[in-house]
Amino acid sequence: MNQFTSIKTFLVLLIPILISQCEEAVSVKKSFVIDSKILSEKISITTYGIFPDDENIPIVYITDGQKMIENGALDRIKELTDQRKIPEAYYVFVSTIHPETNQDQRNTYFFCNDKYIRFFEEELIPLEGSLSLKVKQRSLIGISFGGLSAAYFSGKTTLFQNYALLSPITYPCKEALSAIAFSENKNLNIFISTGTHDAENYVGPLYQLYTSKGFHVKQIKTEGAHDFDNWNGQWEEVLNFLNTKK
Repeated sequence: MNQFTSIKTFLVLLIPILISQCEEAVSVKKSFVIDSKILSEKISITTYGIFPDDENIPIVYITDGQKMIENGALDRIKELTDQRKIPEAYYVFVSTIHPETNQDQRNTYFFCNDKYIRFFEEELIPLEGSLSLKVKQRSLIGISFGGLSAAYFSGKTTLFQNYALLSPITYPCKEALSAIAFSENKNLNIFISTGTHDAENYVGPLYQLYTSKGFHVKQIKTEGAHDFDNWNGQWEEVLNFLNTKK
């Protein structure tokens, strides 16, 4: 599957959603695969879309996508959306697990990998235009080593205005802190969290670095651990922070 085929597949899957906009806002879950030339891997993507009429929409990218869905993240997001406890948004779950071999490439992608950033910049994000999405703001969420990756993104690219780093573990790649320190990015919104006996050693330096840059930063500590129960319990607070106009 080449890049043209990936875009065509994306459109075929979601054209019915776009047509339905003329009737009312809808939410639909779809899955597809991008054959990435940059990463030389196939990347599974799952989307959950809310399409309000004539409005720009927040779009939220979530790494560890397959694991997040399997461990209840999407179910919780649907529940909170239906209860109107979080703003409507369009979600893109980006898996690190190869769809054919089931090999998990998260350590390869998340440890300050410039090719992973290029994949987002050149192959994934451009698909928004194919859907004629009017993106109001773009966010990136990562857990654990995914939080490390999100930190690296925040210093190396202008793709995202908002970031959520849930239990970020930064020791595999100290270059992430340097990237933030020397970044020319401005006006970022950063959510950082840790549970108890979790990522406390890493969130402090990140918080200090982000606040020194003048960013809007929210830091919380929960009673949870380094697990999906903890992260799923934060969705309401995280998504209201990311998707509410600052």
